[in-house]
Amino acid sequence: MEQHDMMAPHAELKGATLIHLLRNLHDALGAATAALAHRLQLSATDAAAVEHISLSDKPVGPGELAARLAITRSSATEVVDRLVAAGHVERVRDEADRRRFRLEPTESARARVREELGPLVEVIAAAAEPFSPAEREVIEKYLNAVTSAYYAYAEASDSTAQRPHGRS
Repeated sequence: MEQHDMMAPHAELKGATLIHLLRNLHDALGAATAALAHRLQLSATDAAAVEHISLSDKPVGPGELAARLAITRSSATEVVDRLVAAGHVERVRDEADRRRFRLEPTESARARVREELGPLVEVIAAAAEPFSPAEREVIEKYLNAVTSAYYAYAEASDSTAQRPHGRS
C-alpha cells in the first residue's frame, strides 16, 4: 500500500475530529446565546439581535440583521420594533443615504451585553494564554479559514454549492 493511502484514513479521522469539535463549539455558542437571552429576559432571537447589534464593529441595518439571524426582513422589522419599544435599540438615520436606517444599541443595552458577556470573553482570552504566539497564529489562520468556508457556503446559491462526491 502506498504511503499516501495509509495516511488517508488518518487524515479523515483528524478531519472528523475537527468537524466534531466545531460542532461542539457551535452547540456551545447556541447554549451561550440561550443563556444570554434568559439573563436579558428576551427571546433567543431578540437576544441574538441585541448581541449582533451591540458587538458589531460596523453599523448593522435591518436587512443585514435579517441575514445574520436567518429570518425574513418582515420578521427582522418585528424584532427591531420590539427592541426599540423595550429601549434596547435605536433606529438612526444613515447620513450617507437618508432613506436607510442603521440600528444602534442604547448605551444601557450595550453595557448590559458587555456585563453579561464580559466573564465569558475573559475566559476565552485566558484559554489562549498557554499557546505560543506561533501556535496562536496557526489557530487564528484555521479559524479564519473555517469562518470563510462557512460564509462561502452560506453565500453560494443552491445550484453552485459544492456537494460531497457521490451525491446529486
